[in-house]
Amino acid sequence: MKSLTMSCAMLLALAGIATAQSTEPSPGVELSDLIFGSMENTPTGTVDLGEFVNFGRDIFASMDTDQSGAIDLEEFTIWDFGFNFIAEDEGQERAYQTAQRVLFAYWDHGGDGEIDEREYHHSMVWDFRRADVDNDAFLTREEFQSGYIVNLAYRAAIGGQ
Repeated sequence: MKSLTMSCAMLLALAGIATAQSTEPSPGVELSDLIFGSMENTPTGTVDLGEFVNFGRDIFASMDTDQSGAIDLEEFTIWDFGFNFIAEDEGQERAYQTAQRVLFAYWDHGGDGEIDEREYHHSMVWDFRRADVDNDAFLTREEFQSGYIVNLAYRAAIGGQ
């Protein structure tokens, strides 16, 4: 439990760093913007919980390379949207890898070294609700950028982007 508490504290500290962004879009912001666009099934500029969770299911399936129904740390850290390339360009590989390990620990609710489908789904729903600051059941691009924990942690690790 102490380890989970410390992991959560580290993740939140990383997330806090990301709030100091410049006015010009950074590569991390641009990448998360592309990710948001790939989730959005309608031209409304928002993503609902169903779209978000379905997108997460597709990600989970692609991460679960051994098709065991669970993702271990190796599977989790190998899979990437492209933040790893940005981290490499910025010389922040170690910080990015740390953010990945912290996020993995945060989502590994059972603390058993694996994130099963139930844990992943639960994390997706909770992360959506956390990011939906106006509680309207939709994520705007801005809410996704500034509230989705993956964006916050990874962009903070690669330089506060």
